[in-house]
Amino acid sequence: MKKWLLRIGLGFLGVLVLLYAVLMVRSSLPATVHDQELQLVRARIPAGFNAFDALQTAKSQFWWPKNQGDQIYDLVRDTNWDAALASTVLASNREMLASWDAAANMPAFQVPAIRSFDDDMSYLADWKRLTQVAQVRENVLLHNGQDKEAFDQIVNHIQLGRRMQNAQGPLIQYLVGLAVCNLGLNQMQRWVGRTDLTPGQLKDYLRQLEPNPDEEAAAFANTIKAEYQCQSKVLDDLRRGKVRDSETSGYYHRPTRWLPVFNYSQTKALCANFNLKLIQAAAHHYYEAKVTDLESRPSLAAMYLSGNAVGQILFYMTLPAMTSSLATKSKGNAQLQATRTILALRAYQLTHGHLPADLNALVPEFMEAVPIDDFDGQPLRYAPDRKTVYSVGKNLKDDGGDDRGSDTEPASQRHLDLVYKFDF
Repeated sequence: MKKWLLRIGLGFLGVLVLLYAVLMVRSSLPATVHDQELQLVRARIPAGFNAFDALQTAKSQFWWPKNQGDQIYDLVRDTNWDAALASTVLASNREMLASWDAAANMPAFQVPAIRSFDDDMSYLADWKRLTQVAQVRENVLLHNGQDKEAFDQIVNHIQLGRRMQNAQGPLIQYLVGLAVCNLGLNQMQRWVGRTDLTPGQLKDYLRQLEPNPDEEAAAFANTIKAEYQCQSKVLDDLRRGKVRDSETSGYYHRPTRWLPVFNYSQTKALCANFNLKLIQAAAHHYYEAKVTDLESRPSLAAMYLSGNAVGQILFYMTLPAMTSSLATKSKGNAQLQATRTILALRAYQLTHGHLPADLNALVPEFMEAVPIDDFDGQPLRYAPDRKTVYSVGKNLKDDGGDDRGSDTEPASQRHLDLVYKFDF
């Protein structure tokens, strides 16, 4: 009996040794990393030509006293309007707004190179605060009946947000730039029905806001390339034991080579292949990206048996945020096209005395074609009775302009239409 137990034990030990040997071999096999297309080429910008530097100057000139913060936020949102405080805000931020305008007119926009996720990007929060002061100025102009000047400022605001998206920073910067752009689009949607702009002027703003697919694709591609640079740096730091522990201010221990759990080149190849797919998917409509395929992952057991468990777990932890960027990009495009459509609807109403029955009536007098919903590749939807333009959103289902959502329904069945309302 003891001999049998000994044989079983030795057999089990032999299996473990064999498994360890297989995992060690797998963990040591190098992978070919095809990342030539993920290299980010940065330009050398002469002093005085970079919008980033102008915004840094604007930050140093920013005035927003904490004891009046809530009242100034009301001015940004155009609620509880206080004309005297608005005048004070503009007077106190005169130099800041001049630097903001200078940034909008500079030919280049490039942030400092981001080498890791620990790099200082506090300027992103500053961009939002500067944007809010610009919104106060836009609202002041509109309250004073200077509609043309206000809409010119809003267009500059939107264009600056677009350029922030393509300033060669990682994903967080792209998202901040998109948020800045969307704040300007919200301004247009909120004010277009209250202005005295002529149909001709509205058509001109339509033209100025027309999206450029090549520029949009380049902005997203540069973002993913910058993100890949950060990922590569973190993986290299992990390999060398240089990943900082924020709690102890020390460093995490690097995975020992005697444990078959981390392979630097295999993990880097995973990141490179995925980011290349992400860039390719972003050049198409959201439904063509096949996000569920991009999000597919092996089982936990398969990860451990790969010999690169730590690398795979780290990679798949970043997957949801990266794939959601496709929906965020499409949402930004949908809001831009919806805003253009609302401008066209206002121009039509001013010309004909009523709203059109459908968006086809806007072509070709006000638009060359009905704008396309970037989510499903179909024309944007329009409900004249409810005064809304809407996109089907990431569930790719037309819910009739219902954006209420429902926590009791499965995620795939929730009402996720993106609805943009107008009041004229």
